[in-house]
Amino acid sequence: MRRRPANSRGFTLVELITVLVLLGISVVGLSTLLGNMSGIYLQSAQREQLLGQSRFVLERLNRELRDAVPNSLRVSNSNSWSCLEFVPFSAVVRYRTIALQPDTQTTMDVVSLEPNFALAVSAGQWLLVYPTSPADIYAASAQPAQKVQLRNTPQPDDGDNNSATRRLQFSQAFGFGTASPASRAYLLNSPVSFCALGNEIRRYEGYGLQSSQPLPGSGLSNGALMARQISNDLATRPVFELAPDALTRNSLVQIQLELTSEQDSGTVLSYSHLVQVSNVP
Repeated sequence: MRRRPANSRGFTLVELITVLVLLGISVVGLSTLLGNMSGIYLQSAQREQLLGQSRFVLERLNRELRDAVPNSLRVSNSNSWSCLEFVPFSAVVRYRTIALQPDTQTTMDVVSLEPNFALAVSAGQWLLVYPTSPADIYAASAQPAQKVQLRNTPQPDDGDNNSATRRLQFSQAFGFGTASPASRAYLLNSPVSFCALGNEIRRYEGYGLQSSQPLPGSGLSNGALMARQISNDLATRPVFELAPDALTRNSLVQIQLELTSEQDSGTVLSYSHLVQVSNVP
């Protein structure tokens, strides 16, 4: 029987157990570290997603409200929704002539200060002069009337050989109730609504002017999704609030927005953002 050399020893059972215990501790520590790192990454990704949604909807509102007709903003709030409606314009012109009631006219000569002036109208598009309240814009038969529909015909030159001037043709003989102090007129596009409903914000368009503000399920449908994961308590913190214009400032829209991560209810982003409508009648 051969003897093992004295300096050639194997591992004892105690040593093997010790190594296994140490390896187990290392694996547990490493898995905990990896789990924490994974959790931090997921939280960062969720917050970045929330930030992206908030930046998108706020920037979209900022841009669209730049082209909002003055005094066209309307807000409706309830426990179920918070809606902001406004009317964008396609062009702003200065008129050279205007007929005030009881006088009427079938055309209006307008001028633009923009280079390469190109003006296109569609059938039934509204021309608006000096709106001082939402009724001037939305009401079907507001008196004194401040808007008239245009004919879908090319705008002929008004005879002065100036490419910056055009002659708009009305659908009927019309007289305005009040002239604009700045001789300014707006060509209206279709109204737009942004509504917070449930945990979403949606954008609606393609509907006509209505005397009463349309709401989700009652005049508004098939809106485009702008943001999700909205967590405002609409009864106490509506998304949209309107401060009408005053002698010292224009209209202000206050946007109060809360977004909560679906995976982590403790991750909440809260915004309070003011947008000033810079356009004036």
